[in-house]
Amino acid sequence: MICPNRWWAGLLLLAIGCSPPTVTSPDPAGSSADPGPDSVAADAAIPGGLVGSAWPVRMSDDALRGPFESHSGWAALLMQRDYPAALGAFGGDAPLAVGQARIHTELAAAYRQALRVGANATVQVYGENRRDEDPAAVDCLLLVSYVLLGVDDPSADRLQACQRSELEGLGPHAAAWDAWRGSGAWPPSDALAVTAGQPGPPTAGAMPDAGPLPHWRAVDLVEGLEVQLASPAGLLGLALFHEQAARAVYPQGEAAISAMLAPWLLPGEPAPAVSDELEVPLEFLFGSAMLVPADLSFMVDVTRGSGAAAVDTWKDRSAFASTIAPCVDVAGGAVDVPCVIENAGRAFDQLRTAMEIRSGGEQGYHRPFAELGRVGTIRAAEAVAEAMGDEQAMGLLRLNALDLSIGTSAEPHYLLSIAAWDAGNRNSSRASDALHAQVGHIPGVEVARFPLDALHVRLSRESAPGVPMH
Repeated sequence: MICPNRWWAGLLLLAIGCSPPTVTSPDPAGSSADPGPDSVAADAAIPGGLVGSAWPVRMSDDALRGPFESHSGWAALLMQRDYPAALGAFGGDAPLAVGQARIHTELAAAYRQALRVGANATVQVYGENRRDEDPAAVDCLLLVSYVLLGVDDPSADRLQACQRSELEGLGPHAAAWDAWRGSGAWPPSDALAVTAGQPGPPTAGAMPDAGPLPHWRAVDLVEGLEVQLASPAGLLGLALFHEQAARAVYPQGEAAISAMLAPWLLPGEPAPAVSDELEVPLEFLFGSAMLVPADLSFMVDVTRGSGAAAVDTWKDRSAFASTIAPCVDVAGGAVDVPCVIENAGRAFDQLRTAMEIRSGGEQGYHRPFAELGRVGTIRAAEAVAEAMGDEQAMGLLRLNALDLSIGTSAEPHYLLSIAAWDAGNRNSSRASDALHAQVGHIPGVEVARFPLDALHVRLSRESAPGVPMH
């Protein structure tokens, strides 16, 4: 049997087989009708109506999928997660503005997570692991990192120590962020104005970098070796550039853009309101780890700290909440990890079955599409566990989601969030691998490399001979 000669033929590597497509009627409105009686098993994790409205099932319709699979911009985004190539392919085509907004929004999320990588690494190497030979300049970056992370600085005289540095612009940079601390203002325009490497006004389709790197060069106080420094705050300007570009190119998607960004916001950023009737274009869902529009509203609710309450509120509307609900112990304040993994697997099976029914047979893209639903469910449960304060479940779910984040399921903003977590836990090796994988795909993430590399070197030197470093 010959498979369709389309750009996602490469997804067949993940498929069990291939059968000829069956063209069905377009479903532009995203009907929630169940795709068939066999698509929902007795022990289904997702209610039948939600299965039918999930984007993988809707996209099993050849007529609906055709415009996406024939465009190189979607290929670059979904197969390689190559943002520069995708933006270049979309160009200034007005009908594709919603796709361009999607990419800018994902970039806004990714830069926020790269910022957290750099800030966490800075705290670990120059706060938790400070050494006498470190130049005074690192106090400036440490102060800024504490502010960005929303963490109280243990040193009351950090700014004074920082200002002993003679590096041009570094003292004012730290002072501006110290002045912004606790102001409640967003965005922190005054602080960004004195932050190195800031992009110009937001422009749809543009991908600025972080300017010349490193931002500063200092000398250690013992051996006289050069210390390369970069401020993680430099990444915030890039995040805001892409967020504003997304809103400018697709203003009617304002609420959906805010909801997409909600799980990735930094401490101090205002969370969006929870919307009962959020309108989400198919272009924002296609190829993402979100299945139905209500999944975004559910995640906004979780991000605002609702935890178990959000699961109960959204379990009849969100595919994620319905799958997770049986696994949440409200009284015990815990999430049952094996239950989540099992139910996510059931959701995966449901999606594949429903896609086969709608397609008239198995197709190569069915499995990777369903995998996105599985990993999205586990990631949602991870967020619920974090909101409930169940750190053990959160960590286990995060590692399970990471194992599944390969190929088309490897969303850069999520992988960078894992890198940020790793940097905060001194797992510099895995954090470095994740960050370096995005160099070339996301211009400017190298800003986070400087403190992360410094942490990696310091931990390597201090580890005992023969002991592997994590």
